[in-house]
Amino acid sequence: MTKPTLEQRILDHLNKPKYQPLRRPELAKVLHLHDTERNKLRAALLDLEKQGKVVCLRKNRWAPADGKRSLPVISGIVRVMEKGFAIFKSDDGKQEAYIARDNLKCALHEDRVSIELLPTARRAAPGKRFEHQLTEGRVVEVIERKNSEVVGLLRRSPYYAYVVPDNLRLGQDIRIAEWEPGLEETAENHKVVVKLNDWTDPFKPLFGMVIEDLGDRDDPNVEMQCILRTHGFRQNFPEAVLAAAEKMPHELRPEDYENRRDLRESHFTFTIDPETARDFDDAVSLEKISNGWKLSVHIADVAHFVRKNSVIDKEALHRGNSIYLVDRVVMMLPTELTTRICSLNPHVDRLAHTVEIFLDEKGEMTGAESFRSIIHSDARLTYEQAHAVFEGKPDHGVPPQVVAVLSDLLPLTRMIRARRMAAGSLEINTPQIKCLLGPDGQVASIKKGEAKEAYHLIEECMLLANVAVARKLKEAEWPAIHRIHEEPDEDQWAQMGMELQALGINALPKNRNDINAVMDKIAGTPLEYTGSLAVLRNLKRAGYSAEASGHFGLAFEDYVHFTSPIRRYPDLVIHRLLGALEEKKKKPYRENDIEAIAAQCTRTETEADAAEKESIDLRRCEYYSKLLQKGETGPYSGCIIKILGKGFIVELTDTIQRGLVPFASITDDRYELNSSKTRATGQRNHKTFTVGDPIEVELVNVDMARKFIDFQIAGQKAAASFTTGKKGGPPRSKKKKVNVSMTGGRPQGGKLPKRRKRK
Repeated sequence: MTKPTLEQRILDHLNKPKYQPLRRPELAKVLHLHDTERNKLRAALLDLEKQGKVVCLRKNRWAPADGKRSLPVISGIVRVMEKGFAIFKSDDGKQEAYIARDNLKCALHEDRVSIELLPTARRAAPGKRFEHQLTEGRVVEVIERKNSEVVGLLRRSPYYAYVVPDNLRLGQDIRIAEWEPGLEETAENHKVVVKLNDWTDPFKPLFGMVIEDLGDRDDPNVEMQCILRTHGFRQNFPEAVLAAAEKMPHELRPEDYENRRDLRESHFTFTIDPETARDFDDAVSLEKISNGWKLSVHIADVAHFVRKNSVIDKEALHRGNSIYLVDRVVMMLPTELTTRICSLNPHVDRLAHTVEIFLDEKGEMTGAESFRSIIHSDARLTYEQAHAVFEGKPDHGVPPQVVAVLSDLLPLTRMIRARRMAAGSLEINTPQIKCLLGPDGQVASIKKGEAKEAYHLIEECMLLANVAVARKLKEAEWPAIHRIHEEPDEDQWAQMGMELQALGINALPKNRNDINAVMDKIAGTPLEYTGSLAVLRNLKRAGYSAEASGHFGLAFEDYVHFTSPIRRYPDLVIHRLLGALEEKKKKPYRENDIEAIAAQCTRTETEADAAEKESIDLRRCEYYSKLLQKGETGPYSGCIIKILGKGFIVELTDTIQRGLVPFASITDDRYELNSSKTRATGQRNHKTFTVGDPIEVELVNVDMARKFIDFQIAGQKAAASFTTGKKGGPPRSKKKKVNVSMTGGRPQGGKLPKRRKRK
């Protein structure tokens, strides 16, 4: 008689009439397995689970599946929290689920997975501002790994090397199984890049191979490299791309002038860009005509030099866009192209793709024409120079001929902008941060950028060109990569209204005009910033699509990106499509090509935005850490933007740096929150802290590992001097101190310290 296999023995036992679900060690015991067979049992259970013959229930208990899954299975993305659990969101965005740590199986942060929805357990969603119930789920399969490469800190034990990931949401260390040749002797405490091995057994460690040594963790440059690599970007171009760029012409050749409209003599042209800009991809001209104005927008003809499917083009698609970190720019195209032959530098001939826009006296577009051209930029202006002209300052250094054009263009773009706002375009002003570096490469000061009229002038010209090109492609019924921004769904509108009401803003927006009415209502008040955040949090993110579904924020029905082909790949695609249409050639892209490119560019844009934000957070925390070391603790002016259970978040007015003021640091009273968490009131003195309140704070602590800052109210006694246990004083608190690596984010051994909860 043939001896039954281990899999058959498992199924026979699980299918017994009175079987109760058991954990794996309990199964091993009832099956009389030797200790050496425990690994075989684990592998057999996982294999049977993949076949759909058994299921793993809560608390890792195994049960028969009757040959099929009776629970609903859906696919989507898991976002793992630092405490170990995860929140799942389905692909269609309609279903959320809570995933316990034990039910994640081999899923990592932001992986695409399929899950089973468990019918019994429902719980409040952790970290939700309002009460909300989530169905509990269990990961069935990892469909797609979000990150195959991980950045982290290399550590060595007596028995093996391992990497502590920078991303604390990964939740576990990575053991090193292999090394790229030459990296075997990489020093401990170096930041490295690890390529993950296949991981299908959650009971075994996660392994990987070290493929790159980024350098010592204390090197300031290494942290920026870590940010780039974490988001899938490389600063340096592959050798093949650099070699191809070197072969590009440094000056225009006779054949480059062919089949182009020569605008060098007929158009007075100039550029306006930031002072630090080194590549110029747009220039403008303005001419008065009999029935209004002719505005010419000239865009660098990158498509003439970067051919489709070339090695440079493939790398540009992989990058998707340029990335602007605090101390560096990671370009989409090599420098040989961006700052030389493609850039619309002043006083030299350059190739362009021109859109001529015809406007009536009121600034309304009456027609447009596009063609390939040759231009000669007559002047290069900065935004600061243009703004000085508008303010009538005498020392702006702008040529008189440019001043004359600006005096006509400014009122024209004002009318265009007013018309766009009247059509419903959203006007939500949120300040931007600019970190100014000193000679040592460190942040010397931080300034809050302001929207200047010079920027608005160029912005309106570029928007008009983008709309004109979108209309032309639509009329020809050609495919295009559309820039889209979908309207908020019903849940987002409801959430937006609840958050505004909680702030004391009596509004329930349902459309663009309602949002603009709210912005007008709170303009200049303490609630302007927090109200703007409440709106922005509940808007969808703009992206790229093969379908023209409109741009909600701009109130445009058809819109594409055309005006920045040096730094955005979708613009380069639009240039190729427009050029082929003008020259009556066949379409260079099919619908499925457009869909794939749109998805790739949406992904890279999202990652680039995250990298840029992380670089600001890092350098800003370093700035405040140095201030703290020098004893420059404030006071600093700020505003309360959020109230949590353990304190309130203050955002500094000048630098938009956020930090926590713990209630435990306020010695005069105990504070209770209202139901909407917009106000904290003292039990004894009835003093209140309300979202939107201005406040003076002092710097107390900077946690570089997590980019957290702690404040205390200016003039408040230090928390260490609290008298605990007395009526009206702060509650007793006994917490074990944990020494955390300044860059690794975890204590030695790779275990996570408890972090304070932030919503």
